[in-house]
Amino acid sequence: MQRLLDQAAILIRDARELPPEQAVGSLRESVGLLEAVRPSKERDGMMALAYLRLAQMQRQLGKRQEAERAFMLGYSYARSSREERVRRLAERLGQEFTNSVQG
Repeated sequence: MQRLLDQAAILIRDARELPPEQAVGSLRESVGLLEAVRPSKERDGMMALAYLRLAQMQRQLGKRQEAERAFMLGYSYARSSREERVRRLAERLGQEFTNSVQG
């Protein structure tokens, strides 16, 4: 299980350096790996991060519905993980999503 967590962490990290189209694939792959791992604070925190970054990439690509879905999943995982850093990211992205819908 640790190997899957490590692989997913690498995919999430490396997605930051990729163009949005490729980052989406990398982040989806990381989610797939994490789904095979038993729920835990660490796994849920990583799921949150992957989904929140996926939401950012989908929004950059103009895929609003997909971005909103990924955001909601990421927000939910962020709350369940109790990882403060990830929860702050989710709150910040929530504000950005709210502002972009209103604006």
